Amino acid sequence: MDHKKFKISIHEAGHAVMGHVSGQEIKKVTLKEMDSPRGTEKYLGATVFENFDQPEKFTINEAIRRTKISLAGYASEILFFDSANIGGDDLTFAVKRVEDMMQSEDFRNLAAKLPMPTPGPLDMIENSTIKAFIEYKLHICIKELSPLREAIKLIAEELLEKEELTGAEVSALYSSMAQPTLGESQAIH
Repeated sequence: MDHKKFKISIHEAGHAVMGHVSGQEIKKVTLKEMDSPRGTEKYLGATVFENFDQPEKFTINEAIRRTKISLAGYASEILFFDSANIGGDDLTFAVKRVEDMMQSEDFRNLAAKLPMPTPGPLDMIENSTIKAFIEYKLHICIKELSPLREAIKLIAEELLEKEELTGAEVSALYSSMAQPTLGESQAIH
């Protein structure tokens, strides 16, 4: 098995599973190489959601939900490989959402109470409050995805085999595992 491609499929499956359990409609998950929408790099895999990158104003809860979906690829890598290649558009998107939330005084006060972030792979984030929130949310993603490891693995393996899955295929694979959801038993943080 191609370890690099498997790691990419695990990353994308993490986005897909977090999106699915968070109610975000998935267009497709792919391992086909493509240019990033921002023109910043080549993607070796991508999870494409319906209306995910729309510029309209979000509520704090919606911004947090989308931040978690953006961080779920890294969380999935950490679950399976104990490390992640953090950076790129996923992190840029998450940081942008947190910057938007920082416009709210209530959010700033909440985020300021988080512990100072430890030195590590998120050091590229200059604002320590934003870095602390991203680090906190990454840990939440890991915790929420942990019981969903088998679904992530199943979707990643199917993605490796087919190179592309539709949202309906992801949903069917997830449902075949009879996994818990983030509904009433787990709140979206």
